[in-house]
Amino acid sequence: MTDINAGMKKFFFLALLLSLLGCTSMEKKVDEHSSSWISRPLSELKQAMKSPDSYASKIDWDETTYPLANGYFIFVEPFSRECFIEWKINQRNIIMDLRNVVWVKGGMKPAKSGCGQRETGFP
Repeated sequence: MTDINAGMKKFFFLALLLSLLGCTSMEKKVDEHSSSWISRPLSELKQAMKSPDSYASKIDWDETTYPLANGYFIFVEPFSRECFIEWKINQRNIIMDLRNVVWVKGGMKPAKSGCGQRETGFP
């Protein structure tokens, strides 16, 4: 009986460890991806999203934007099944900032986990 308990403890520990590594891996991928696009033209990001390797291309994503009160607008990029990046774009179509959001029942909300977390200046 103690061999079974010891085996179960090892199994749960390993499962927890793999789970934590998976979250860290996703956060790192989002951070690396997002930091490479700040201050670049939106047209370059749109072109990259057309690449067969991009998640947006794989799911045949329709361009999604919405305006902000200050003349800027948000451009939404799907990063993974539940993780989206909202890019803040200025009037000259330059990427200024971002926030990671997750899809939840009823819409999107700022990411708390699994997508990475980055504080930004826009709501």
